[in-house]
Amino acid sequence: MEVKAKHVYTQGVETVFKSFGDKALIANRFAALGARNIQIDTCKLTKTSMDMHMSREVPVDAPSLLKKFMGEWNLATQEEHWTGSAAKGYTGELQLTLKGVPVTITGKLFLSGDAKGCVNDITMTFESSLPLVGKKLAEFVGSTAVTEMQKEYEFIRDSF
Repeated sequence: MEVKAKHVYTQGVETVFKSFGDKALIANRFAALGARNIQIDTCKLTKTSMDMHMSREVPVDAPSLLKKFMGEWNLATQEEHWTGSAAKGYTGELQLTLKGVPVTITGKLFLSGDAKGCVNDITMTFESSLPLVGKKLAEFVGSTAVTEMQKEYEFIRDSF
C-alpha cells in the first residue's frame, strides 16, 4: 500500500527543516500524539543534513482479526536521514519498524520552498509478506499512519 501526502507550511524551508531536527519538538510532538517512553537516541542537525534515530511506544486499536500481530502498545523505532539545502530542497528517507509486526514501512520525503513557505511531499509504503492477512495488516498500518501523519503535520504547523 502506498500513501501520499502534501504538507504545506507558511514558514520558510530552513525554519521547517530545523524543526524536523529539534529534539524537544520531536519529543513533545509524539507525546502530544499519545506515545510514551519516547527515546531520541540520535538527532544530528546541520544546514545540509539531519540524521535521527528514535523509539517510542504507540497505542494501537487494532481490529480483532489483527490483534494477534499487534498489542495495545507497540514499540516503534524510527530512523530518518535528510540531505540537501534550503535553495535546492531537502530529500529525506524514513524507515519505521513496529516490533513484532510483520509490516515494512518506508518513506521518501522532499521538503522544498523558499523563505516565505514550503511543502513537504511525502510518499509512504506499507508492505507485508504474510500470506492471507498480510495485505489487511499493511492496509491497517497504512490507514493508521495517514491519521498519525496528519496529526504530526498539524502539531508541527501549529508549533510555529
